[in-house]
Amino acid sequence: MPIDKSWISKPRNTIEYANGLNEFLEFAFGHANGLVIKCPCSKCGFNKWQIRDVVQEHLTCSTFPQNYQTWYMHGEGLSGNESVVVPSAHVIEDVIESHNPMEDMLNDAFGFVGHHDDHIDEGTQDDGVQDDMLHGEGNTNFDALLKDNNEPLYEGCTKYSKLSFMLKLYHIKCMCRMSDKAMTMILNLLKDAFEHAKFPNSFYEAKNVINKLGLNYVKIPACPKDCMLYWGEENESLEECKRCKMSKWKDKDKKQYAKILRYFPLKSRLQRLFMSSKTTESMTWHASEDN
Repeated sequence: MPIDKSWISKPRNTIEYANGLNEFLEFAFGHANGLVIKCPCSKCGFNKWQIRDVVQEHLTCSTFPQNYQTWYMHGEGLSGNESVVVPSAHVIEDVIESHNPMEDMLNDAFGFVGHHDDHIDEGTQDDGVQDDMLHGEGNTNFDALLKDNNEPLYEGCTKYSKLSFMLKLYHIKCMCRMSDKAMTMILNLLKDAFEHAKFPNSFYEAKNVINKLGLNYVKIPACPKDCMLYWGEENESLEECKRCKMSKWKDKDKKQYAKILRYFPLKSRLQRLFMSSKTTESMTWHASEDN
């Protein structure tokens, strides 16, 4: 029976493309006799050996070659006496070591085709989660972040991309509890010292990029004595606490609240745990493990 390849011309954010890509991966790695195949994406151009996760990532981020209708490079049409070329052991080791964990993070964050062997089931759209992830406006953020991840911090730099350095710097800020002002001053110093490096102009700009990864929090004004939250239609417009009558403002002119509660929505974080290739097995063990 001929293989259905109509999915190749479909948009990358459709279920048809996702399922078709999984079928290609199953077919290609089923004929590979190894852990890697030649990646057909526009970036690799059939010249680079890649592991399954990377091939899946590349063909999710860029279109499948439209004219590659017979997968002869991956085993289709070969006779019983022929075999696909298998790379040497040191090539496989080099490929695995060079795998970029940042691409895994972006894939997990936006819910594009996961690093799993299972096909995407049409039934998973019932709760709207899969459909939101594949068709939502996050695709624009994904493309922007992928561009930053593929852009080296400076010409010739292979250790850090623009995005990975920004995230590393942000991690240091959080661990050391540095202020936004301090981070902006550090960025200004770095830009002055290394003018050819692609640093953001301010921490505000850097934070806007990082926010595209999702999992943000909501700021809710609170009474300084913890009497109440200025939350909901009834309380949002209040200027002072119902109980202790203290003002909700530290500086009203500058719109600075006296106290802020940071609310971390649970739903998006649970979705991320189920989407992530590193945590999904732990999140589903109660349903998948034999009793």
